[in-house]
Amino acid sequence: MIRTSIARTLTPLLALALLGSAAPAMADKYYKWVDDNGVTHYGTAPPEDGGSEAVRTYGPSSDQGKELKALQEQREAAARAREQAEERAREAERAAEEPEAVAKERCEEHRANLEILENKPVVRVENPQTGEMEVIDQARRDEMIETTRAALENC
Repeated sequence: MIRTSIARTLTPLLALALLGSAAPAMADKYYKWVDDNGVTHYGTAPPEDGGSEAVRTYGPSSDQGKELKALQEQREAAARAREQAEERAREAERAAEEPEAVAKERCEEHRANLEILENKPVVRVENPQTGEMEVIDQARRDEMIETTRAALENC
């Protein structure tokens, strides 16, 4: 009976010890080497000519995932900003070349937008910072209707 109790206590402790010792082994293997110019390099693959040494590493830091996600979001936002700037430049160029056609298209867009704003129960717009679609509230809807009607007065 005492042996069973000891076994029940030691078995989970032994399992935890084995898992803890395996964690460093699961980390990526990195190599360090110095090139002909005296510059030190680190990488996951050693250079073909040899002359590298394995570097002891540990698993990723706890906030690495958050940092990578934030970096990816920044890159996506920058890409969207570039695309929007390019689109505005193309529109400005086209407006200079074909002002009447562009004005006619904008008036048609304003009419279609007003129709949606006045008749659809739920209206969504793209958030320029995140690129995600968001439902607008009644105050913003009223503001957009007013702005669109003002733009249509010039059509």
